[in-house]
Amino acid sequence: MTDKLYKDLKKGDKIIINDEVYLIEKIEFSKVGKLGKSKCRIDSINEKTKESKVIVRVSEDTIKTP
Repeated sequence: MTDKLYKDLKKGDKIIINDEVYLIEKIEFSKVGKLGKSKCRIDSINEKTKESKVIVRVSEDTIKTP
């Protein structure tokens, strides 16, 4: 497992959330807002259970990838 910045992710990448592997279906980036940070919105789906999950994080944060 390695760590990646949210801003470096793209559609089709796999990420790990709560020890489960999710596939990114859609990713959107917002511009810098009032708080001075750009945000990233990820729509993902669990590879095993097919459960969908939406995550919103600061683009400079890191996430684990397989």
